[in-house]
Amino acid sequence: MLDYRIKTFLTLYDEMSYHRTAERLNMTQPGVTHHIHYLENYYGVKLFFYNGKTLSRTKNAEILKRHIDSILSEEKEIFREFSQKEKLILNVGATKTIGEFVLVPVVREFLKDENHSVNLIVDNTETLLRMLESAQLDFAVVEGVFDKSKYQYHLFRKEKFVGICAKNHPFAGGSVKLDQIFAQTLIIREPGSGTRRLLEQAVTDKGFTLERFRRVISVGNFSVITDMVARDQAITFAYEPVARSRKELATFEVEDMEIKGEFNFVYCNSRTGKRNIRLLFGKK
Repeated sequence: MLDYRIKTFLTLYDEMSYHRTAERLNMTQPGVTHHIHYLENYYGVKLFFYNGKTLSRTKNAEILKRHIDSILSEEKEIFREFSQKEKLILNVGATKTIGEFVLVPVVREFLKDENHSVNLIVDNTETLLRMLESAQLDFAVVEGVFDKSKYQYHLFRKEKFVGICAKNHPFAGGSVKLDQIFAQTLIIREPGSGTRRLLEQAVTDKGFTLERFRRVISVGNFSVITDMVARDQAITFAYEPVARSRKELATFEVEDMEIKGEFNFVYCNSRTGKRNIRLLFGKK
């Protein structure tokens, strides 16, 4: 059970406003300030500071937040051991490529034991990481780019990131120049997704942005994206398992833009995170 002043710290860390924190916790603003000063005196570090009228976190606040996230993960394990006994329930997050095209066989195998259950949350990277921090997930499996300094993690596997088009598209099975893809309609995941960030980074490395494409359409569902790509003269970029999911799709490469992405296990507490990953993935 965490000290009640830690709850004040977590709320202020999230809200970044003493006023909103007081309202959310049904406290007075001086009460919030008192709790934060207590923690600063206890740990001997500054946690927040004002830059003009803007409240900012210190590096020490970020360090404290990571430790608290780890403690919350441990506490969740205690509740699990006390409440489940014979049953095992895992709360797992996965980004959409992984959730829709990679994890299904793993989850199926895990669920062969009638005492096993899984709550699988499939969402974008940013949402999953927020859920991980608030101990709503035991671990997440995410694709692409995230801030590795904030979390515990280890590599699941590397996967090739490819251009995808319809089998009757001129690009199908070939290698094209960068300016050729910019003349196309691009259908891509919504902002905040790991897949989109990976493509944005690759294009930025070439000195461009996604605005260079003739048209960009954002869709938050891979089934819809692949259906649109298969039926229309549009392209997308995704990991190879997506391309293998439909026989109407083909892949293509962009010259001098080879992209490989990582699938990573991410967790807040190394001991509990790795234990839960082993429970679902066996020896992974």
